[in-house]
Amino acid sequence: MVQRRNVSYATQTTEGTKAIDTFMSLVATTRKLGISFFEYVRDGISKAGIILPLATIIRFQASLHSFGWSWQAESLPTANY
Repeated sequence: MVQRRNVSYATQTTEGTKAIDTFMSLVATTRKLGISFFEYVRDGISKAGIILPLATIIRFQASLHSFGWSWQAESLPTANY
């Protein structure tokens, strides 16, 4: 990312900036969840449904910890695409 910034200085459009921000956020989120980013993208493109949606995984992981009354334990559902 730093090399890209140094070479091209910035994205050419606001849509490009949003796209890079989205992908970098997905990379960081999948890394924190222990999921391969490339496997996640491949699963989404192929619509295989092997990897659950990130929101579902995050909710399940959060339910394993005590975050107060706003989080309730739930079982991990299967992917239904």
